[in-house]
Amino acid sequence: MALLYLATHGARAPFLALLGLRRLRNLVLVVGPYAATVPLASATSAGLLGLVLAPGALLAPAVVNAAGGRRADMAGALLLGTVVVSFVLVATRPGEVTLALTAAQAFAVASLVAGALPTVRDRLLVPLRWGGHAAGLAVIVLAAASGPRIDLATVAVALATVAAILAVAAVAALALRRDVFSALAGAGTRDPIVAMALAWSTGGAEATGVPIASAVILGIVAAALVTRRR
Repeated sequence: MALLYLATHGARAPFLALLGLRRLRNLVLVVGPYAATVPLASATSAGLLGLVLAPGALLAPAVVNAAGGRRADMAGALLLGTVVVSFVLVATRPGEVTLALTAAQAFAVASLVAGALPTVRDRLLVPLRWGGHAAGLAVIVLAAASGPRIDLATVAVALATVAAILAVAAVAALALRRDVFSALAGAGTRDPIVAMALAWSTGGAEATGVPIASAVILGIVAAALVTRRR
């Protein structure tokens, strides 16, 4: 279910996004938050590690567009970069290779459909997207129903992690003179649904507490941005 969500949300305009990744400044924006947070999380809980290894929030370009952002295309390019980096990081970790390769294959197939077969894509886009929404919701429901421990410490860890990733992305965007809003959305977020799948695969159901808390935090922020725009 997590893979269906990933495939239907992470393969929009892949070839245009790849062009954006040819710019060194965009690559620095993508890699910077991972370089700052992954080493710190490697020796801690599976939930935190799953969160920092996840790609950017797959709905980030849509949120940027809905919130009136001028560079939703840049957010999409940065998002694709995080997907690639995330797969590389997960694939190089023992015990997680199968999950990473399966997700990579799902993303590649979705990219092929979106870029090389536009007629098929247009006919299947709506049902595939709804299927992806349903899959993402199912991951959240299953993770929450598994009874992970979510207390003030869990929320504090999630909030601190989200803030740290956003801060690194913001500093890099300002230093490189990139659009800060798009950089925060595309490179400064981590998709909580993919994080739940990663955490579950490494630490069991009880490890999904931090990703669930981050989902609530990002959901509140996204809703506030979209509501303010409207």
